[in-house]
Amino acid sequence: MKRILIAVALLAALAGGGWYWASPWWTVQTMKDAAEARDVDALSRRVDYESLRASLKAQLRARVENGRRDDGVLEALVAGGIADRLVDAALTPEAMRVIFAAAPLAAQPARGAVKLKASDMEMRRDGIDRFRLVRKDGKSGALIFRLRGMRWMLTGIELPAQGVG
Repeated sequence: MKRILIAVALLAALAGGGWYWASPWWTVQTMKDAAEARDVDALSRRVDYESLRASLKAQLRARVENGRRDDGVLEALVAGGIADRLVDAALTPEAMRVIFAAAPLAAQPARGAVKLKASDMEMRRDGIDRFRLVRKDGKSGALIFRLRGMRWMLTGIELPAQGVG
């Protein structure tokens, strides 16, 4: 009986370790598949919109407070509260539906836009409950994921340094 308990405990530890190691990759692949299929519901199940909005708002405010002005436009948007309302409106499942519906119209990326592929990204763990997808070329910016219960959720976007393409 003792051997059976030890074997079960060992299997449970191996299964838990395997899940912990593989689950971030599974999450990213699931999100990629959902995005390619334009399945907003499946994609939204992996996004913590409230945390994502809070992260983006904080970064926009920090850019203004740190004197990084974009000809005063960003400063005016943040000061007037417009930036917060734009973030609130843009980061919702409903806005994702509109973006996905309009995507075929934007066959060519805008001039100067950076087109990233999944193969351009790599995963970096930042602790037990957090990982980031970062660019392999070392340029700034990242997608931040946190463990919520037993699921990895997109909770933040680390904006690239201003002027970095």
